Amino acid sequence: MIAINRFLLVLLCTVVVMICFPDFGSSGWTFAGTLSLVWLGIILVMSVVGSIFGFYRFGGVNRFLTFVLFLGVMYSLLWYLPQDDKVSPINKLKYGQIPTGSDIQRGINKFTFNFAFDKRNARRTENFVNQQDPQELARQEALEQARQQAAQKAKEALKKAAQKLEIEVED
Repeated sequence: MIAINRFLLVLLCTVVVMICFPDFGSSGWTFAGTLSLVWLGIILVMSVVGSIFGFYRFGGVNRFLTFVLFLGVMYSLLWYLPQDDKVSPINKLKYGQIPTGSDIQRGINKFTFNFAFDKRNARRTENFVNQQDPQELARQEALEQARQQAAQKAKEALKKAAQKLEIEVED
């Protein structure tokens, strides 16, 4: 494999892991870019050393080096990809938290872009994804329900207080 193919392998592994574990937050993008650049440097060094020693002539050695590269990339991604809950993806897999369809859908939504420029608003957080995050929607719904319940309880307490304060005047 040539260097560009190996780098595309790094990018593919990064995208797949980020799609399967979408709770990486804003630091995940920085991590992915830094990791890709580090592995690009390693790939370039591998290519130079391979050219000096003539490894490109041996298909088995090239496949072995590519496999070792793949294992290294997956190791670094699964152990060090930052997550919002501070649990690495490899530990999630270890404890049986396998990515679900909704996780994969959220991960795919993080890689999409909203091209409806006429309907965009600069103050909205949804400008760069086509749909809101389902977890954020659930949090907003729970917050709205809590507000409604608190308002209902306040109305009931106000009615009870008004009944206690009601003064009857006798003629």
